[in-house]
Amino acid sequence: MTESCLYVGHVVHRRVAPVKHALKYRVFDLFIDIDDLAGLNGRFKFLSYNRFNLLSVHDRHFGDGTGLREYVRGVVAASSKSQDVTRIFMLCYPAVLGRVFNPLTTYYCFDQAEKLILMIYEVSNTFGERHSYVMPIDGSGTQNHSKKFYVSPFNKVEGEYEFTTQVPAQSVSLGIALRVNSAPVMQAWFKGEKRALNDWNVLKAFFSFPFQPLKVVTGIHWEALKLWVKGLRLVHRPPQPQPQLSFSDRANSTMERQK
Repeated sequence: MTESCLYVGHVVHRRVAPVKHALKYRVFDLFIDIDDLAGLNGRFKFLSYNRFNLLSVHDRHFGDGTGLREYVRGVVAASSKSQDVTRIFMLCYPAVLGRVFNPLTTYYCFDQAEKLILMIYEVSNTFGERHSYVMPIDGSGTQNHSKKFYVSPFNKVEGEYEFTTQVPAQSVSLGIALRVNSAPVMQAWFKGEKRALNDWNVLKAFFSFPFQPLKVVTGIHWEALKLWVKGLRLVHRPPQPQPQLSFSDRANSTMERQK
């Protein structure tokens, strides 16, 4: 049975065009049932919801910045799987001492039989903008969607993403590849090993990764500087697309009308 936990592993980014560049760093992620968020404050000493702590999850850091559970449930209701999803887990970086930046927050949506049927990929950039790709699972393990949102300052809003995922279990694996005109541009992936979600492991994660938010944000800008030195130049940032949701099946546009 799928359960809330921590995953400890590595994030890898590999750019193959127009210049070659790679990075790898160690991180930890929280994997949690969104219906369990409200109970964190009573269950854990060092992990909380909408409260300051060593580790925490705050509504303002996800979705539209309002109630996280209600927002995600609303996105699911606007998808073609609205009647089938019964449980939703999120994979994210928790805030460390109130600070966090999540380049990608992933929501895994399961049906009553614990089958993964829908994925929500919530992408954030360093300009405070977010965009989500809502994609049903077809059994192939991959989902494709045209790029709609400005992320890297060196990449135009063009090309196609290929998301690769598996059902999180003892390990987790999540990958993204970007292609432009069918040619590979970059790849990124996270692989991690499961740790039980308890106060000891929360405390251990904090002391093992006390500067994770700083490492993520500083790493983004440091790697950008190295890419600039290698010859890449900034591209124009277009206005944030509205609505902030892209449905691959377009089966229901209710959420889009509300935005």
